[in-house]
Amino acid sequence: MSVILIVTILFNLFAIGTIVIRPRLFHTKLFKPMVHNFKLSLIPVVILVGTILTQLFISWLGAVLQSNLVTSISLAVLVIGLIAWFLFLPNSGYLITELNLTHREVDKVEVPIWYDIISVLSLAISGVLNTALNILLLQFLVIIYIDPQTINQINTPLFWTLTGLIFLLLSFGIYLGRYIRFNTWDLLHPRTFVKKLVDHFSISKNRRDGFLFTLLYGIFLAMFYALTFLNPLLQLIRQGK
Repeated sequence: MSVILIVTILFNLFAIGTIVIRPRLFHTKLFKPMVHNFKLSLIPVVILVGTILTQLFISWLGAVLQSNLVTSISLAVLVIGLIAWFLFLPNSGYLITELNLTHREVDKVEVPIWYDIISVLSLAISGVLNTALNILLLQFLVIIYIDPQTINQINTPLFWTLTGLIFLLLSFGIYLGRYIRFNTWDLLHPRTFVKKLVDHFSISKNRRDGFLFTLLYGIFLAMFYALTFLNPLLQLIRQGK
């Protein structure tokens, strides 16, 4: 488990490093939108870890003070944190869409294609790893709130169906961000959000593309998760038997 976490951190550092030093190496401008998207990809895991730590602290405080009010506040923090996490989650996987290499179109100096391939590929993989890590942390959160002594009970079709559903929903969120140019803050304007959504999917081609994008990206992210983070979770489940 620790090895995978270290590799994930290294991928993130390598990816952002190649983006930041690109202007100095090839005398071109920094493509700030890519840096911005990289920062956004880290927000979900920060929210989730922050939510878990804050909720555990408030729960401990409630137990010490023997206060039902404080305990209720801790649950509210957990719910609000999870909602915020879910809304920001597509930002992690969104980095996959940087593979279109559109940043090369604004370059006034030609940068070697081999450099951008390895740089953007690393960026995309870091986003996929961040997504898989988020899913694993959520599953660990579920385990925390289910008696660890009976952890094997979560290994059910329902548990894995819900996990698969999350992959599909976040893939749909990536689609909304890339092709309708939605971001999380657009939810603060629900009327405009719904109107853009309806207008976009009123076109049959967009409905087909949206469905295929969501399905294929969801499957891809799920397979990558299975390749990287699934085994540590299964080992934990087996230890709980």
